[in-house]
Amino acid sequence: MTDALLSLIARRFGTPTYVYDLDVVDAQVGRLRTAFPFAELRYAVKANANGALLQHLVALGVGAEALTEGELERALRAGFQPAHIVLGGPGHTPGLARRAAEAGVGLVSLDSVGAWRVWRETEAPGTRFLVRVNPGFDPHTHEHLATAAATSKFGEPSETALAIAHEVASTGRLAGFHVHAGSMLDEETVADLVVAALEPLYAGFPDADLVDFGGGLAVPHPPLAGFAAAYERFVRRSGKRVLLEPGRFVIAEAGTLLTRVLHVKGGARRHVVADAGMADLLRPALYGAHHPVRLVEGGESDRGGTGPSGGAGGRSGVEPGLPTDVDGPLCENADRLGQDVELPAVAAGDLLAVGTAGAYGFAMASNYAGSLRPAEVVVRAGEARLVRRRERPEDLWRLEEDA
Repeated sequence: MTDALLSLIARRFGTPTYVYDLDVVDAQVGRLRTAFPFAELRYAVKANANGALLQHLVALGVGAEALTEGELERALRAGFQPAHIVLGGPGHTPGLARRAAEAGVGLVSLDSVGAWRVWRETEAPGTRFLVRVNPGFDPHTHEHLATAAATSKFGEPSETALAIAHEVASTGRLAGFHVHAGSMLDEETVADLVVAALEPLYAGFPDADLVDFGGGLAVPHPPLAGFAAAYERFVRRSGKRVLLEPGRFVIAEAGTLLTRVLHVKGGARRHVVADAGMADLLRPALYGAHHPVRLVEGGESDRGGTGPSGGAGGRSGVEPGLPTDVDGPLCENADRLGQDVELPAVAAGDLLAVGTAGAYGFAMASNYAGSLRPAEVVVRAGEARLVRRRERPEDLWRLEEDA
């Protein structure tokens, strides 16, 4: 997206605003299909559940992976065929199982013995099951993202997973096994570890025809070739069908968070206080995640304006050479979009773009401290369209019962 278009969107829809470029989504799906021609794609809805994005992915022929009743309903509403939805996650309840079975969801990933107990009591003759395995290795990512680690809450150790698989197989509904090693995976050796953990499990189940390798590829520089080579070797040896569950890879680089500078402060560091922060993009506070931040356009002082953007807090009053934090507007020291950000001199009113923000941005946004969640805009072939309006104060209490 050009700076001119981002500026136009900010003026038209205000800030903070998330912008998603659907042409980039097309390109990312194309990259996956080129690298993994043997795999079926199931988009991880938790990365970004915007309805316009989901409908676009339906049109691209991508399936969905949902974790909760809300994600399942969003996927169905967007038009994903139930047979192309995988229901995963560690929190399956009898109500969720009944709803998924009623909708005709074709595939369920069982995270635990308890999940199988729930499904064993559910009338779902058309549903097949994967058993999620915790392989207990280090996937070399942030500890909160390391779902293959032995200490992770996800999946069951191989011995327990095999016991579940034998019970499921006795009902004729075992599809195969599932490993999701983690997120932001940038070492191709992780793919070899996934294959090594899964391959022995299939020896006792010749009728299990499916393997789910999960998702988790790092952005912006994923080791596509290494992962593809490892998975393809497995396919050649086993003849299994392959599922991949990309989320972040599909949408992260397509998304930009637009935010305007409110104030600039000097001192030991330069603090650029923006109108977006941890309530809009939680990842920097939660994971110490890095998102590139850049200046899109100058504010009032660039247009000859006067007032608080000049002087001690303005463009010329604070040394741009100071270490710079881009901070949010909330009373939390962790409320920031970036640390040690390289920015030129900026002033109140300037427009900033936070990149690689399409995944787990709006999805994790909150109303903390009465924050109003941002607008969402999609861009297709250079044309911008509002797909979710900015929240208003009355939305904060819309669901409350009168006292």
